[in-house]
Amino acid sequence: MVKTIFYSEVLYDNWSFYIAATENGLVYVGSSPQTFDELKSWVNNLTFNTDLIRDDNKLARYISQFEEYLANRRKNFTFPVELFGTPFQIEVWKKLLTIPYGETTTYSEIAIALNRKPGHSRAVGTAIGKNPLQIVYPCHRVGPKVGAPKGFRGGLPMKKALLSLEGIK
Repeated sequence: MVKTIFYSEVLYDNWSFYIAATENGLVYVGSSPQTFDELKSWVNNLTFNTDLIRDDNKLARYISQFEEYLANRRKNFTFPVELFGTPFQIEVWKKLLTIPYGETTTYSEIAIALNRKPGHSRAVGTAIGKNPLQIVYPCHRVGPKVGAPKGFRGGLPMKKALLSLEGIK
């Protein structure tokens, strides 16, 4: 069976990234600025067959909420999502939703919140690095205990821009 994935591009101010959704909800948020190849690569790594179809109308409600977020008129997203990942990855990604807008946490704090030892922070970081719904599942709000922000699928400039947007220095 083939699953249809619809995609479009969010273009707002200096932001440009691809998003994708199934009939069930948003499945992917790309990096800004990245090319369509990033989305194609993610789709090619899925474990099932897909058709990738551009449909700006089907994704209009998602685009609208991203534009509101990027304009500082929205702090949370209310559209449905569909997650593709391992049970551990999905558990970690869902925990990201508990980080309030404008606040940050660490990988070890996420591990502890998941009833794992702080030493599991590397596994948590790996799962966060596979988060297909960056911004929506706010992995940009997670960083190391000490030092400058590290690692972000969208790149450090995007992470810093998102943190700045949320008023985090």
